[in-house]
Amino acid sequence: MCWLLLWGVLHTCPTQASVLLAQQLPQQVTSPGYPEPYLKGQESHTDIEAPEGFAVRLVFQDFDLEPSQDCEGDSVTISTRGTDAIRLCGQHGSSLESPPALREFVSSGRSLRLTFRAHSSPQNKMTHLHKGFLALYQAVAVTQPDGDSETVTTPGADPPRIQNCCQDLYYEAKQTGTFSCPSLGTWKDRQDGEEVPQCETVCGRPVIPIVQNPKTFGSSPAKLGNFPWQAFTSIYGRGGGALLGDRWILTAAHTIYPKDSVYLRKNQSVEVFLGHTDIGELLKLGNHPVRRVVVHPDYRQYESHNFNGDIALLELQHSVPLGPNVLPICLPDNETLYHSGLWGYVSGFGVEMGWLTTKLKYSKLPVAPREACEAWLRQRQRTEVFSENMFCVGDETQMNSVCQGDSGSVFVVWDNRTLHWVATGIVSWGVGCGKGYGFYTKVLNYVGWIKTVMEGKD
Repeated sequence: MCWLLLWGVLHTCPTQASVLLAQQLPQQVTSPGYPEPYLKGQESHTDIEAPEGFAVRLVFQDFDLEPSQDCEGDSVTISTRGTDAIRLCGQHGSSLESPPALREFVSSGRSLRLTFRAHSSPQNKMTHLHKGFLALYQAVAVTQPDGDSETVTTPGADPPRIQNCCQDLYYEAKQTGTFSCPSLGTWKDRQDGEEVPQCETVCGRPVIPIVQNPKTFGSSPAKLGNFPWQAFTSIYGRGGGALLGDRWILTAAHTIYPKDSVYLRKNQSVEVFLGHTDIGELLKLGNHPVRRVVVHPDYRQYESHNFNGDIALLELQHSVPLGPNVLPICLPDNETLYHSGLWGYVSGFGVEMGWLTTKLKYSKLPVAPREACEAWLRQRQRTEVFSENMFCVGDETQMNSVCQGDSGSVFVVWDNRTLHWVATGIVSWGVGCGKGYGFYTKVLNYVGWIKTVMEGKD
């Protein structure tokens, strides 16, 4: 028997068993080898346990099993103490009215067993390119407040005092006081009756995180879900951005008001696309209309060598539905995220090897010493302003794979303190696309402005 516990991701061996600990934020569990097609003859058992006093919530995000008559073939079984087991299989022959994807299951006790079986095939071991399943699990406490509505709390909260009305896996409660939970979407403060925001988005936690390889350099193709905050923008040309919350896009001001004014036109359209790594698929998903554009007041469009204040926010007309492929990034809160030598990632749809790409790519790059970048600019007799509101990324000896079309995309680093990805920089300017450094807007210096705009106080 093969015992594996690898961050909620199961890997291929004929029979597997693992024990996963459910936590407050959703984590990922998959069939063996997902999203690659699973092999016939495999079986895996996954026990998911929650802390004392909590239950396990399981939601399938993707479910693709080979159909079978009356569920006699490949299947997933969910069993929990005190209730009958639920058996799920491919859509054809399933007793379900609809596929189990996005259906929610909550354990009756503090544990839940997930069993995946792929029956042996006398023919090819590969099962016609069926990829299995991807599910999210988290620890929740199911309580019964006043009235008939069921509410859920997460570990770390005090169940008798706080009830969490956030029903979506991608939102968490803002615990700022003692609240009672009504059946609909707001909290009510018990002390003065004032309504306060109920939920906030979970940021910087991809369901399908990037596999970090210390030997990886240069540009690599991104997998779906690696950079779920990535936006593709089309204004005066292609650009990038990052989702903040569920209705704001962080981007560079120069994608909206380019330095080269010869191309400027009035009433230029602003198009935003989210949710995929392929431009063709993004276009199929459709444009998210923009309600307003807010450019930082320090940005000077007609000063061609000054990119100070190169930051802007796009407010979408409607909140976007969050999911594995559309999740927001977090904002920075301290200077340690800018230490020289710290590695991060920048993703985008920009030019690669002189060609416009149709796929999202990413590069792993280090934060560079400021003095090295200043010396590099002097050596080339460059006159661009390198202000304290900027920092530089890259290595003088390495190719800088960030190029035209990547502007507005973000540079993200992993915050070991808060355990999430943080957008520390915005692709702003550079000197060509060859070897050398790239220059980024320092997001930390603008966090106050960002929050003011997003809270509607500007």
